[in-house]
Amino acid sequence: MLDERIKTLRNTLKEKGLNALLVSNYYNILYLSGFKTLVDNEREAWLLITENAEYLFTDYRYASAVHNISFITPEKRLIKHLQEIVEAKNIKTLGFEAEDLKFNEHQSFRKYLEKTALVPTQGLVMNQRGIKDEEEIRKIETTCKISDQCMTDVIKEITIGNTEKEIAFKIEFWLKKKGYDLAFYPIVAVDENSSIPHYDTRSGNDKMIEKGSLILVDFGAKHNDYLSDMTRMVFAGNPRTEIANQYNYLLESQIKTLKHLKVGSDLKKTDSFCRKEMRSKGLNDYSHSTGHGVGLEIHEYPKMSFLSEDKVEPDQIITVEPGFYLEGKWGMRVEDTARITKNGAVALTKFTKDLLIV
Repeated sequence: MLDERIKTLRNTLKEKGLNALLVSNYYNILYLSGFKTLVDNEREAWLLITENAEYLFTDYRYASAVHNISFITPEKRLIKHLQEIVEAKNIKTLGFEAEDLKFNEHQSFRKYLEKTALVPTQGLVMNQRGIKDEEEIRKIETTCKISDQCMTDVIKEITIGNTEKEIAFKIEFWLKKKGYDLAFYPIVAVDENSSIPHYDTRSGNDKMIEKGSLILVDFGAKHNDYLSDMTRMVFAGNPRTEIANQYNYLLESQIKTLKHLKVGSDLKKTDSFCRKEMRSKGLNDYSHSTGHGVGLEIHEYPKMSFLSEDKVEPDQIITVEPGFYLEGKWGMRVEDTARITKNGAVALTKFTKDLLIV
């Protein structure tokens, strides 16, 4: 699969008139080479893709990780490696990831690669990552099954008296006990906290569930580097008729939006469709996007928002997550991770979306 990913990228580089691409983004390096460093937010590796070769650069801490590494040392830094390859391969145009490369890094490359044109690129690898291959799809399907089972077990432990952080811990403990990990720190929001679309449970007020409380649970699992994402609503006792109706209207809009995802359609129009469905049922619009791609990162291409220029394509993995929020009162969101097939979207997160009462 890695060979196919690099072959696809080389075709793109040829179309763009580039002799090579210097990849600096952690997740793009992982996607193309299978290599990952200890942390994703420090510059510990680089990947150079030329017309007929690949060069991975890192330091001796990762000497046993993979073969065919060029090591960065105080005596031979990255720029020296690049100078040698650029000269040997006669590289005239070198692309770089404009959304990732730091200004001082770019200035250094300009200084030491004077005879090579440095060409900024936008999302070449990230756009390619938007279409998942068979291996990626299998991994994401597995991760979605893991999150379904986690929710199945954890919901049995949610009860009056639990706090937001306690429930978030239950999710994290379940996943890690079984050898998995969190895709992101769970959003667990009770009552008025659920009216904040991206409430931060870690720094929130750790509200306790009371009789009649409404609980929003948004989390994902991580397994074999790939992620899932889903949101479900839980009610502590039978909700008032008004709230139950609002939830059912929201769910109906979410299901219709899943069905609206057809190959070739504009994701901007799908976003608009979902919001129109919500308004037709008397629900307020929401401030966030209707969905986003999921893979190695929790937010990837494609985007489903009013700003999106992306189209629906087979084998995209995308969330559908409309929400309804009443400031200071409560909020609701329903979210699935779905795969785009030639026949439309298929939800991979299958935990029930029926009105859940604990």
